[in-house]
Amino acid sequence: MSAGYGTEVAFRLGEGQDQQARAVAADLHAAAAGCLGQVLFLNDAGEYGVLAEWATLAEAEGYAARPATATILDRLAERLGRRPGVRVYRMERAGPS
Repeated sequence: MSAGYGTEVAFRLGEGQDQQARAVAADLHAAAAGCLGQVLFLNDAGEYGVLAEWATLAEAEGYAARPATATILDRLAERLGRRPGVRVYRMERAGPS
């Protein structure tokens, strides 16, 4: 039961950087025209992730290559000293409908 595809951008900003993570998520959302939705993951260790949901595999795979997204990833790479992790997933709905 495919529900679409997801592109995850994972990054570590450090503890107490939730506001910065929200700003990154807002930037990524602005670059995600056509996505079905987006979720920000946060934890107390300062690890963050943004998952954008797409209808097609081509959209999910192409998201990181979009010029606006690439610019955001480059800015994060400068801050972090390495490029954030980007992964594409096939997604399924779990649990009762």
